Amino acid sequence: MAQQDDGPVQLNLGKLIGKRWKICSKLGEGGCGAVYKVEDIKTRAKAALKAESNFVSGGSVLKLEAQILRRLSGRKHVAQLLHAGKKERYCYMVMTLFGKSLDDIFRQCNKEFTYSTQVRIGIHILYGLKQLHEVGYVHRDIKPANLALGSSGKEAKIVHLLDFGLSREYIIVIDGKVQMRKERTNTLFRGTVKYCSANSHTRAEQGRPDDLWSMLYVLAEMRSPLPWSHLREKREVGKLKQSTSDAKVLAKCPVQMLEIVKHVRELGYYNRPDYLKIYRILNNIMATYNYKFLDPYDWDLINKPASCKSNLRSKVKTVEDCSQDNTLEIGDKKIPTKDSKDVDRKVEDEGNADEGAIYKAADFAKNELGF
Repeated sequence: MAQQDDGPVQLNLGKLIGKRWKICSKLGEGGCGAVYKVEDIKTRAKAALKAESNFVSGGSVLKLEAQILRRLSGRKHVAQLLHAGKKERYCYMVMTLFGKSLDDIFRQCNKEFTYSTQVRIGIHILYGLKQLHEVGYVHRDIKPANLALGSSGKEAKIVHLLDFGLSREYIIVIDGKVQMRKERTNTLFRGTVKYCSANSHTRAEQGRPDDLWSMLYVLAEMRSPLPWSHLREKREVGKLKQSTSDAKVLAKCPVQMLEIVKHVRELGYYNRPDYLKIYRILNNIMATYNYKFLDPYDWDLINKPASCKSNLRSKVKTVEDCSQDNTLEIGDKKIPTKDSKDVDRKVEDEGNADEGAIYKAADFAKNELGF
């Protein structure tokens, strides 16, 4: 094996790692790490192997990722740790192999998704974040490149979270009791400038709400470019995020999504997001426009006739379309946007007829950590 002591780990094709995993191809690299596609020589199953130099400065990212994946072990629709080990010059872990990233798929779809695809992706991301938050970590770098489809089967229809290198544990055990870590001030900036919360730009502590802000920015970009997409300087992006209204950020999105922003704005570092409420809002949109989880996604319809896409391109009342009377229409009723809990429950019940539904309300309701 030829490699730099402190550079990306270079593994030869065909090399056997841990007496089990054969290197098939290189998937990518960055910093001191590299990712390879590997094959289990016993089962022929494919997986992803991440390798990192033991001489990396600033501590091992791979060790953190492996720790998080151990916490997530056994949970559905999340990456699973299959093996981990350490060599003289590098350490490695083997995990679930994913398919294309959302970033790649978005480019294939000319950087615009339909509402149907947007809302379903939102539910997938929300579920992934809840799973991560429930094991005591915040991601701190939600972006399209860190979201990926499964590689095959039903998982190929699900968007998964990956790359936990910037994650941080927000819980701590003191005298045998699990508590939230104290909120810090003037922290180091962590995340991707385009998608991190406005709060992150102030170098404040990032908590669960900050991950949700990143999710909202990712979803908003699926319908139109973010207002700061033309800026590159971190300070300027932060100023524009602070001064841009929620209505402008979500202008091309279903008007119901303003309810999500309203909820997230009410949250502080120590507050637990109401994942069930957010799920109900997104599921409300699904039911209102008769979207189904088994409907094809936009990337499934590339090069297909326009007739195949008609249902996904149904007219949706957007934030931009909405009048200033603070109402939205569902069916032939006018429902105040500031209090739609009852209609959310009603629409959710009606939406249970979706036989292809991947999630249930119970998946978002349970508070496992207690805070």
